[in-house]
Amino acid sequence: MIYNITYEKKDVIEEIESNVGPSYSFLTRLKMRGIGSEKMHIIDASPLIEGLLQYEDQPNYCNIELRPRGILIHFKYRAETYGWAIPFGKLSVYKSDGSYRIYGDAEFIKVTKMLNSGALKQFMDKLLDRRVDYLHSISGPFD
Repeated sequence: MIYNITYEKKDVIEEIESNVGPSYSFLTRLKMRGIGSEKMHIIDASPLIEGLLQYEDQPNYCNIELRPRGILIHFKYRAETYGWAIPFGKLSVYKSDGSYRIYGDAEFIKVTKMLNSGALKQFMDKLLDRRVDYLHSISGPFD
């Protein structure tokens, strides 16, 4: 689900937290060595997201926040901030040619790194590790 998170509305926050969990505490963020990605350039998106991003040929950017049960992708349109909540069970990530395609339900976003560094790859590895750990924790043991 995509939410307008420009203003903190209690019902929107509750719905996001029910989908992907609450934001991590400060101490947990330190232990995890960060929960957010670097700024990424959006190079393609599904029609719904593309409709929110079109703004006079300006480049579009986003970042990803890890949550206990999923991720929250933040992006802006004019003065509005949007958050796309994707639970780990509905998340798919594909890498090709230095870019990543992130799918959730019927929507997708294709991003690439802003800087010439390995920070995005490290973050995506952390994201996928957290996803695997979460899916193992809810599926139970395999005998």
